[in-house]
Amino acid sequence: MMKKLMIIILLLSATLAFAQKIQHPKQAMTDAQVATILADMKKKGSDGEKVLALSAGVKDKGIKVDQLATLLNQFGTDQSKLICAKFALQYTVDYKKYDKIQDLFGDEESKRELEDFVKKNR
Repeated sequence: MMKKLMIIILLLSATLAFAQKIQHPKQAMTDAQVATILADMKKKGSDGEKVLALSAGVKDKGIKVDQLATLLNQFGTDQSKLICAKFALQYTVDYKKYDKIQDLFGDEESKRELEDFVKKNR
């Protein structure tokens, strides 16, 4: 129940952030910072906990698409990847390459949903 609540909160915060024009950061975090987030995610037992770790680590920082892909590959489900991919768009410095993130999904519906989301919120 708590995990679902946290996911809903993340979705709402991401939705509210996109109500305004996105101001993408100009500089990405270092690979060492990404490695710290990755290590934290690997300690987590569930996708819900990993969602929280990724969102806390990325929030208010810049990230490159390739760095984000490494983090998204830690999830067991496309649903969790999709939640984080939507959340992280606003923090991506090279957002014009965001179509690479779609390749991480096995589910065509998730690919389409992310594609639609990116088109509406770039």
